Amino acid sequence: MNIIVVDWNRGAANFNYFTAVSYTREAAQNLTGFILTMQEEGASLSSVHLIGVSLGAHLAGFVGANLKGKIGRITGLDPAGPMFTSAKPEERLDPSDAMFVDVLHTDMDSFGLRGAHGHVDFYANGGVDQPGCPKTIFAGKSYFVCDHQRSVFLYLCALNRTCHLTGYPCSSYNHFLDGQCLQCEAFKPASCPVLGYNMSSWRDTLIRLGQTKVYFTTTTSLPYKKLSYRVDMVTWNQYLRWGVVYFRLHSGRSFTEARVDHKLLRFEQYTSTRLLAQFDEDIQNIQKISMRISTGNIIGPRYKMRLIRIRFTPLDHPERPLMCRFDVIMEENMEVSFRPLPCSSHL
Repeated sequence: MNIIVVDWNRGAANFNYFTAVSYTREAAQNLTGFILTMQEEGASLSSVHLIGVSLGAHLAGFVGANLKGKIGRITGLDPAGPMFTSAKPEERLDPSDAMFVDVLHTDMDSFGLRGAHGHVDFYANGGVDQPGCPKTIFAGKSYFVCDHQRSVFLYLCALNRTCHLTGYPCSSYNHFLDGQCLQCEAFKPASCPVLGYNMSSWRDTLIRLGQTKVYFTTTTSLPYKKLSYRVDMVTWNQYLRWGVVYFRLHSGRSFTEARVDHKLLRFEQYTSTRLLAQFDEDIQNIQKISMRISTGNIIGPRYKMRLIRIRFTPLDHPERPLMCRFDVIMEENMEVSFRPLPCSSHL
């Protein structure tokens, strides 16, 4: 493998962003000529893989378009948004620029480009507001660049194999958080797509499917990966309640917590609910599970709720056993703990 770094800093680091955008075309022409020279010396266009960050993602797309989409692959890391939001496909990165195009989004509400622009688009934390990045302007420069730069750190982590970030196909980030999109049947016998350099297990399927959006969440720092469980539970309560759910997994003195609080959940008499619970730490040999349904009720009486059954399915480690529990009485806003039991196959 030969790695070539294209330094176009004198064009990209222009204080006038509009000028920097115009330089992408000129830089693309120069890089196209270089690749054609490589081809004359025996290199195959199908073996070329361009990785571009921000404006560099569109530059890579222009090179691919110049070469009639015959290069093997383009990876776009949070393609730049300003001046490209309303651009036509030929004016930005798009799937026709290479035989395979994968894109990672981390800052779509600021410097990144919204939408889907590859054969597969990975949306880290929905493509906006990365964990650990500043939330106020008082943080200085980091407030503006942290989300955008996270795409580089996530991809480097994947390249170094220090993290394993699986994206789940879904129509939206909210549906993903709701636990509605945790199936990977389309990619069997492989898993759902994993961010990184080696996409051979999913490439053909993704090209056949067309443009596919996949979602994942991360922690604030290396190795970024969250441990995911699909939680299926059936509750019964006499009165309508709305609330959010908290889980804790315990092993000895160690524990990790998940908050399912992206929206209020409805609990009304006999209710079947599916959740996506994501934990920052991977705890094995789970001895106890704690759970709380928080309704925000601090004045009136605490209503009892009956947890008829609950099942935890490990998504990242399918070899691990499913965990279940049946018939637990709990009160709203009060934590209840129980020992998980093996699940029968029909649940």
